[in-house]
Amino acid sequence: MGNAVTVTTKLSSTHAEALLAAMRAQYLLSLNEHWYVDEYRYVPQIARHKSILEKSPVMAAQKSLMAALSLSLKAVK
Repeated sequence: MGNAVTVTTKLSSTHAEALLAAMRAQYLLSLNEHWYVDEYRYVPQIARHKSILEKSPVMAAQKSLMAALSLSLKAVK
């Protein structure tokens, strides 16, 4: 990532867990919405998720943020 942006914040564990849960729910809704769109109908299921992420920068960012939150929460526990 040539023009990567770094975001640093401090959240309580409770807030981080709540944010992670909300992001997971939104991500799953978005994935389900995109999964059955005609644009991805002929993309094999094994490659469909990657294809959706390549065309949806919001979902790609959500995935990265969810991974960072999960890792941070594991480090705290």
